[in-house]
Amino acid sequence: MKAQGWFITGTDTGVGKTFIAAGLAMALRQLGHSVGVLKPIETGCPVDGWPDDGRRLAEAAGAPCDIDAVVPCRYQEPLAPSVAAGRCGRPVDLQSIDAAWDALRGACEIAIVEGCGGLMVPIAPGTTVGHLAVRFGLPILIVVRAGLGTLNHTGLTAHYARSLGLTVAGIVINQADPQTTDIAEQTNPGELERAFGLNVLGSVPVLRPEQASAADVVARYLNMNLLLG
Repeated sequence: MKAQGWFITGTDTGVGKTFIAAGLAMALRQLGHSVGVLKPIETGCPVDGWPDDGRRLAEAAGAPCDIDAVVPCRYQEPLAPSVAAGRCGRPVDLQSIDAAWDALRGACEIAIVEGCGGLMVPIAPGTTVGHLAVRFGLPILIVVRAGLGTLNHTGLTAHYARSLGLTVAGIVINQADPQTTDIAEQTNPGELERAFGLNVLGSVPVLRPEQASAADVVARYLNMNLLLG
């Protein structure tokens, strides 16, 4: 079975890629889809055991997973992959990533692959996360911030993605405030669509205590019909 799915990237580190990726995986499972997850590279990992992002993705997939199948390249220092790899003398292993991807796409209906940092983060000399995304052949979802500055960051990310031949399926505005009085946050969704021709698939608010999981938020605030269509 050939998997469809998305490569999840963001305009920056800490923008909420894992929250959206895990929530999307759980929401799709609730709709009856079989979902596989992959975090090709993660830095800031513990010496032993699962790294945080990989663990959350594996739990969202709802099936026992081998750590090497979900996060094939792991580095202890919380740095850009090229830096972390250089400092420990262990280059990013693209063959291991390809093997994990081949196994994943043969075993699930929908694949969710999460990048690290943004698309221009280097993973090796002359190679970025964007180049890594090209290997998967998936459309990308860009997770963006809600407030001032996101127009520039999102526009640059979309431009770079398109320059690599990647298809931008849409953007997800994360940690939005539905009650905001901030003019930039109020006008950014429409301007992102007008200025860059991007589909805003949803504005996801901060998870509230009464909401059981990221899946509840993603299912409620993302346009799942548009995404799956």
